[in-house]
Amino acid sequence: MMKKIAKFYERYLDLEKRFNEAEKAKDEKGMEACREGYQELLQEVRAEGEDFSNMMRLYTEMKQRGNKLLDVSGSYTEPEEIIQMFKKFGVTEFTFSSNWTNAMDTAWAFTKMGCNLKGMVEIYSDNKKFMGNEYEKGPAFLFTL
Repeated sequence: MMKKIAKFYERYLDLEKRFNEAEKAKDEKGMEACREGYQELLQEVRAEGEDFSNMMRLYTEMKQRGNKLLDVSGSYTEPEEIIQMFKKFGVTEFTFSSNWTNAMDTAWAFTKMGCNLKGMVEIYSDNKKFMGNEYEKGPAFLFTL
């Protein structure tokens, strides 16, 4: 299923590239065609289901930030659902970089569900550098399933 997500992501990149070219050329019709194509892409992703949509979001964030693994970075109250989804999609490694109040509880829940904490790694976080487009680096737990 990750191959299918990768294909959707490639379509997204193509639409983004064509939109930027149309915008540079002041081609309103081309820009509108890309907007419509993007809405169609979103509908196709949503039609695949909630888990697929969530994985698409995580995959897109991973690619845009320049990371090699999917990263769980928000506040999640249902770690069981995350692990079930990862297993469904064949994910064998992921990072966890949440710094929310319940982050330690979530990391502990991952280990109780059979995930192995391999250590810590540095990833590109969801924070962008001040006045720039680059993502800041930050620490993350590395888990395997």
